[in-house]
Amino acid sequence: MSKTTEKDRAKDDEDLDEDESTDEGNDDGEEEEAKATAVRGRGRGHAHDDDDDADDDGADPEDPYWWTPHAVLSALVLIGLLGFFGMFNKTPLTRLAAPVAPEPDDHAHTAAAAAPAPAPTPRPAQSAQPPREMFGAKHLLVMYKGSRRAPATITRTKEEAKARATEAMTKAKADPSKFADIVKEYSDEPGADRRGGDLGKFPKGAMVPEFQTGLEKIKVGEVSDLVETPFGFHVILRTQ
Repeated sequence: MSKTTEKDRAKDDEDLDEDESTDEGNDDGEEEEAKATAVRGRGRGHAHDDDDDADDDGADPEDPYWWTPHAVLSALVLIGLLGFFGMFNKTPLTRLAAPVAPEPDDHAHTAAAAAPAPAPTPRPAQSAQPPREMFGAKHLLVMYKGSRRAPATITRTKEEAKARATEAMTKAKADPSKFADIVKEYSDEPGADRRGGDLGKFPKGAMVPEFQTGLEKIKVGEVSDLVETPFGFHVILRTQ
């Protein structure tokens, strides 16, 4: 029994040592786990602190001039009110009101309506101009070098032109019915051969004075003497 007892005691001592070792291991594990938990807590605290710092750094700083737009708007409103009440005008607002027009007097209107209208001033009668005297004629023209509007092809002298015009006048006086043929033969006027020298109808004063004077000396159907103008020598047949 003594041996069994000693063995049991030794076994109990070993079991006790194992229990103590197990307890010490458990205690060591719990301490390590507590330390790890504390480290994780510190890490989270630092992370929260860093996030807070980041939030603080990202926020916009307060604008020191936030009141400026409000002040400008208030000043504009005040200026508008002062302008409306005429503070910037020399004339006060009360003077800008238009005076009330007095009511029309019915008696004055009645008297004005009853007054006779002034008689219109008669205009002086315009003197009627008498109709201008009309003439009709045919003519031939003999030019000379130096006469008005004479073309460069005209080389005859004034004396030669006068002699040629006298010859044409003699033929026309002899037979006025052949005046158109005589014009084609003797006249230097451009286009006269196509028109037969016909000038048509024209009022008094339309021709140069020398021509008008020579025309008035003859009657309708008669042939004139030589008529000299700045254009040359004319022979005229009056038609009206």
